[in-house]
Amino acid sequence: MLVSLRPSEYNKASAKKNRPGHRPMTKNWALAIGINQYNPNYFSPLRYAKRDAEQMRDFFYEAGFDEVCFFSDDSPPLTLPNGEPLSTYPSCGHLQSFLDYRFERPFLSAGDNCWFFFAGHGMQQANRDYLMPIDANPRNMGIALSVSYVRERLSRSGADNVILMLDACRSEGGRDGRGIGSETQQGIITISACSPTEKSWEIETLQQGAFTYALLEALRLGGERNCATVERLSQYLRYRVPELCKQHNKAPAQMPRISADPAEKLHFILRPQFATLTDINVLKTDAYRAAQLEDNLDLAEQIWIRVLTTAQGRDMEAIRALQKIAVQKGSRPSSSSLASASTPPPTSASQPSSRSAVEPPRPERPNPVQSIQKDSVVPVTQSHSGSEDNLSSEKGIDYTNLRNLLKVQDWYAADQETYRVMITAVGKKDGEWFTKDELLNFPCTDLKTIDRLWVKYSQGRFGFSVQKKIYVECGGKLDGNYPSDEIWNKFGDRVGWRKQNKWQNYSDLNPS
Repeated sequence: MLVSLRPSEYNKASAKKNRPGHRPMTKNWALAIGINQYNPNYFSPLRYAKRDAEQMRDFFYEAGFDEVCFFSDDSPPLTLPNGEPLSTYPSCGHLQSFLDYRFERPFLSAGDNCWFFFAGHGMQQANRDYLMPIDANPRNMGIALSVSYVRERLSRSGADNVILMLDACRSEGGRDGRGIGSETQQGIITISACSPTEKSWEIETLQQGAFTYALLEALRLGGERNCATVERLSQYLRYRVPELCKQHNKAPAQMPRISADPAEKLHFILRPQFATLTDINVLKTDAYRAAQLEDNLDLAEQIWIRVLTTAQGRDMEAIRALQKIAVQKGSRPSSSSLASASTPPPTSASQPSSRSAVEPPRPERPNPVQSIQKDSVVPVTQSHSGSEDNLSSEKGIDYTNLRNLLKVQDWYAADQETYRVMITAVGKKDGEWFTKDELLNFPCTDLKTIDRLWVKYSQGRFGFSVQKKIYVECGGKLDGNYPSDEIWNKFGDRVGWRKQNKWQNYSDLNPS
């Protein structure tokens, strides 16, 4: 087995892996890389990137992963399956040799997870994201690792779930003032420490990066607050990382960026021992939708396999669904013509996916389209009278602060206040997120009040009813379901969330 562990560490990891309660149907493979000692002529040395990677490695051991590989400034060599040693000094040559050799043939399968963690410097050049090995030179990108190359190699593992965790925005903004994270990676889950224009902070008190500290917190959470799914992990990070920055006086705060391709991977279960029946039922709904509405049998099969492995092979509904899909595939003249959603072949990062999900730039922004149902909001024209606003609420919410912020046209603050009053209206706390059902059943009176205030004080430019009208004009249906990439992109263009075919960061929006 290919592991970069000392004998005592390997025995410890093996004992953890075989502990009672471990889910043997799903295999987990991981590679962790952490680099501190860069050439000071090119990059400033880092203090805690190596420690971050060590902490992630230890978590992988603790979680009983089947195989863990580790590269750092002074990590011991590992032994290849052919018996030859390979240095784990994280130079470009060593990392490329490892990725090329280890991923030449598949060694995982559908239902398995392939994890990749990198802590160090990152750069963007010509709209492509790069990870900087220890011998990197910003004037020679030939000795850098493109994220698309890493994704392509990991996708060869055979796992249908590849998770990229990149804490690589520590480069003081990069040559053009931009960090990595804007390049969407096809067919995988990508979790970046911050948005492309931000810096990823190292916190001396914690002796870790803010992102990795929060990531480990989230992965270890149990009980009702667990982050078993990608979606809940995303929500936790987007709340906790800015909170850590604030607590330790790091400004501006960083905001993690999470994307999933296809979108259904946001519902994938990363920690099966913490999964709930609701988590499994959400996956089942996704599987039925993929098969029946999208005619994507490959994606449906992938999701049903996820359900089955989470249930340790004991879910008869999943078994029957997989049998039915096998029959349907066998009756088709050519399965190669179907859009494949499992173990995607190497693709250009510029190629569009069938459907991907990128977490919105801020956690405070609810999905405006899902919030609006037929006849729930009537467009309101601006009132020119001097009478007091109607601040009615079914839930006793005070909308005075929202009105005052809108009066002075502080749109960003008003947007965050809108999130606060809405999350309060559904009985949740600040920092939590909405479920689809909560948005669909949002109190009608409160929704009308919020919309009325936005429409009035923006002079008809902003508001749920305004977005609803635009959404329908773009071809969207008010059924709470994802429309299509074409309709959603058209809507994003119309409301200003996309420019030049790229989704904007929240901080880059220019409401006017």
